[in-house]
Amino acid sequence: MLAAIERKPFRFFILLNYGAWSVKRIRYRPRQGVFSIHNEIDGTRQELTCAQLMDPRNSNIGPAMRAGAFYAEVA
Repeated sequence: MLAAIERKPFRFFILLNYGAWSVKRIRYRPRQGVFSIHNEIDGTRQELTCAQLMDPRNSNIGPAMRAGAFYAEVA
């Protein structure tokens, strides 16, 4: 998956409470060692290292992954 998101950003979904979704477009930038994240719900952008991505103080992606609530759009 990491190699795929190096070539182009993928859409990911986080299942929230009561069936709502948070949609993010994520791309990995290996030279910088960061994930570029575009939060589609509000248009904000983040660049996070892997450690920052997994830390709930910086992102809800890591907790969603650990909870089994993080999904990739496959088309």
